[in-house]
Amino acid sequence: MNAPHDLCVSMRGLTLALGEGDRRRTVLQGVDLDVIQGQAFGLVGESGSGKTTVLRCLAGQYRHWQGRVQIAGQDLAGQGPRPGAWWSRPDLAHARRVQMVFQDPYASLHPRHTVGTALAEPLRVHRLVDVDDRIDQVLVQVGLPPAFRDRYPHQLSGGQRQRVAIARALVLQPGLLLLDEPTSALDVSVQAEVLNLLSDLRRRHGLTYLLVSHDLGVVAHLCDRLAVMQQGAIVETLSSDAMCAGAARHPYTRTLVASAQA
Repeated sequence: MNAPHDLCVSMRGLTLALGEGDRRRTVLQGVDLDVIQGQAFGLVGESGSGKTTVLRCLAGQYRHWQGRVQIAGQDLAGQGPRPGAWWSRPDLAHARRVQMVFQDPYASLHPRHTVGTALAEPLRVHRLVDVDDRIDQVLVQVGLPPAFRDRYPHQLSGGQRQRVAIARALVLQPGLLLLDEPTSALDVSVQAEVLNLLSDLRRRHGLTYLLVSHDLGVVAHLCDRLAVMQQGAIVETLSSDAMCAGAARHPYTRTLVASAQA
């Protein structure tokens, strides 16, 4: 058992239902999860298993969940069932602690905004100073020259766009990054570059990652531990080394591993 001060994320009994009436369905069923500070933790499972929904709860996009969630020792408040209000913006203090990197770098950037505009927006919302210096610094951190601030998304490759998306997540200096399939829309060669970048950033800045991926190879490369989700519940938690060594115990986990190796 880890001490509370060692945990970046602590989740107990996270439960969430979506829809109304006959269409109402429970998509998270009492999820328990601990992520240690500085750890890269993976969530795997088939489509619809609830992986991304967990991230959206942590990001504050879904607020009507039940259970208890703490981030860096601070309670993240759910708001109870709120019919017709399934999505809301997180508060500013929460946004400083937690940022999300989305799956599709082509859709996550506004086509008519320059890179500099995209990176400046969160800084201005939070009324931070030295905006230009912060933009230059974060671009260098993700391996892009400061001159890229004047480019538009259509002038960037897929890998460069995802680097900008990562820079936008880092510009507020959060401690926790939620990574939703961050390489799945990229070519295989570019995937490796982005994964190596994420590994380097975690090491240099002491970041904590919660990664959602259907690709067990990506999880094994980036993550220390992982949880396997099926139908809104976690069925097994194990280390990446144990997964690669064939030490999974749950039949569903063994099926996922066998499918990845086929």
